[in-house]
Amino acid sequence: MENQMQSEKEPTKSNKTLIIVAVAAIVLCCCVVIAAAVGWFTFSAPRDQPFEVSTPSSDPGVSVPPSGGLANDILRDDVWDLMRLATASIGCQRASGAGLNIEVLQQPDASGAWVEKWPVRCASGEVQEFEVEFTPDDTGVVFNVRSIP
Repeated sequence: MENQMQSEKEPTKSNKTLIIVAVAAIVLCCCVVIAAAVGWFTFSAPRDQPFEVSTPSSDPGVSVPPSGGLANDILRDDVWDLMRLATASIGCQRASGAGLNIEVLQQPDASGAWVEKWPVRCASGEVQEFEVEFTPDDTGVVFNVRSIP
């Protein structure tokens, strides 16, 4: 009697786990094969269009920031990159700082913050001016740019 009770209590063994692992392995292998095929056809397919190489502007002053100011060359270049985007957003094409000088409006205060006026010449010859506020912090210098009307 006890033997019959024990055998009834023992769960029947199932191959569920084995089947799940096998299916997962097959799906993974299929994904790897598909990814390899896509990669092969992407990189081995002939290119119909020639590779375009960008050429620098014929105007050497287009990528030159104005000179002067209190910022070092790295910070000046970072501000200039943002300045070119800001000028494009107001319709100033081919912004250039060549031959222009940055004016310091406010010398560094106790926190090290200072303000400068940056002139930018557009392709039309018009000069736009921007106020740039520099604020040192733990990571470097944060700068804010705003257009001067």
